[in-house]
This record gives sequence, structure tokens and C-alpha cells, in this order.
Amino acid sequence: MKALFFLYDGYMEWEISPLSYIFNLTDVEVETTGLKNEVTHSGNFRVKVDKLIEECEASTYDILVIPGGDPEPLLEEESLIKLIQAFDSEGKWIAPICGAPTLLGKGSVLRDRNYSTSIDISEFPTCFDPDYKSEADTTVCENLITAEGNAYVEFAVAVAKQLGLFEDREDELETVLFFKNQLRG
Repeated sequence: MKALFFLYDGYMEWEISPLSYIFNLTDVEVETTGLKNEVTHSGNFRVKVDKLIEECEASTYDILVIPGGDPEPLLEEESLIKLIQAFDSEGKWIAPICGAPTLLGKGSVLRDRNYSTSIDISEFPTCFDPDYKSEADTTVCENLITAEGNAYVEFAVAVAKQLGLFEDREDELETVLFFKNQLRG
């Protein structure tokens, strides 16, 4: 299995850290992509991406993960929107968290599908249909796994569950407890 993480300046690294850890433990191959070779996340660390977005093809991956952050500067990035649309047209998993579902809305990928987001959707009326906004922290709808930013553990678990990465229900529960206990400890 192969995952692609789209990284950009200001992305919230902690929203995808539990998921990347689960991927590492379950031998999911991970590649990163971005609009430029190096990005700086919200913790102010610079990260080099593996490939520029133009080099990525949806057919190569099983899932596209997009962390939260400010989506507004990305809404006109045609290469990103086209990649999201390609993942959707191939029925591949797309997992945006926090503000990242805005990018799916921009690409008409949210069409009549339930979603979760931390964004004030009234600020992006062309991206979101309020009738489909879920009150759940994490929502799985067809090939989309969306979540509010504060539900990053639940997001990671939902993604892992949909990808069949847990050995059984006990493995899933142990993972949840591991991350919840880390946050308290």
C-alpha cells in the first residue's frame, strides 16, 4: 500500500502525525509532495518533499492525505485540484483534515457527500454545501475520510480502519488508547 501526503507552508503537522506513525508501523509506503521542494509547517520546521505535485499520478497511490492549515492560498493551485480530482475519479481514498476539505469543495469532489471540517464554511460558500456538513468529528463517505482538526487521533484511526490496517478490533482499541494516553502523559 502506498500513501501520498500533500504538504504545504503552514500545514498542521500534528494533525497527521498519528496517521503517519500508524502507516510506519504497518509498512505503508509514504511519499510526500508539495508545490515546491521545501515547505515549512506550523511548528516552523522545514521539510523537503519527495516529489513536486506535477510528478505525482493518482494511479500510483492508494490514498491522498491532506493536513489542515489555511486552505485559501491553495484554492487556485490547479495542479493540486487536478490531483484531488484524479484521486476521486479513480475511486481512491482522499483524507483531508481540518481546513483541507475546502480543497475538495473547490474541485467539486464534495458533491452531495457528507463531510467534517473545522473551517467556518460560510467563509467559503462556493466550496461547501451546508446541507452535507456532518456534526461528527470524523466522517467517512464513499472514498472520502474527513475530520475536524481536533479529531486527529480519530482521523488516524478512521483512515487505518478503512485501509484495513488493524489486525482486529482489539488492535484498533489499543491504538486509540496509545494515542489518548500519550496526550495525557
